[in-house]
Amino acid sequence: MLKAHGRQDYTDTLSTETLSTEFDWQQLQQLAGGDAEFEAELLAMFLNDARNSLRLLEGAIASKKLETIESVAHSLRGASANVGASAIANTAFELEHAARAGKTFSAFGLVREIDSYCQKIQAQLQAQI
Repeated sequence: MLKAHGRQDYTDTLSTETLSTEFDWQQLQQLAGGDAEFEAELLAMFLNDARNSLRLLEGAIASKKLETIESVAHSLRGASANVGASAIANTAFELEHAARAGKTFSAFGLVREIDSYCQKIQAQLQAQI
């Protein structure tokens, strides 16, 4: 994955545990049809959209807009699952269900967790470019 132009494969730099629990790089590769440049492009677009979602979530949490939290978390979960960001998808799922249950006390922590995963993915992307 992402080997175009002499770049090292992501799997060469990530542990097996990280691959299986935080991000499914094979999912991204399959989505991009094996095109390394397209993989990087998809991942960059996903990260940009995820950051926008995090900003929306922070505002919705601060103003206790449960429907907005649930909706944005649901969208983020789907987008994350599509590109293979399983840790983000799982955390967004937790956030979505917390909002549905009216329990937002852990919401900011979940948003920080998602942001941390985004930063890890961004670092891997930058290391490969």
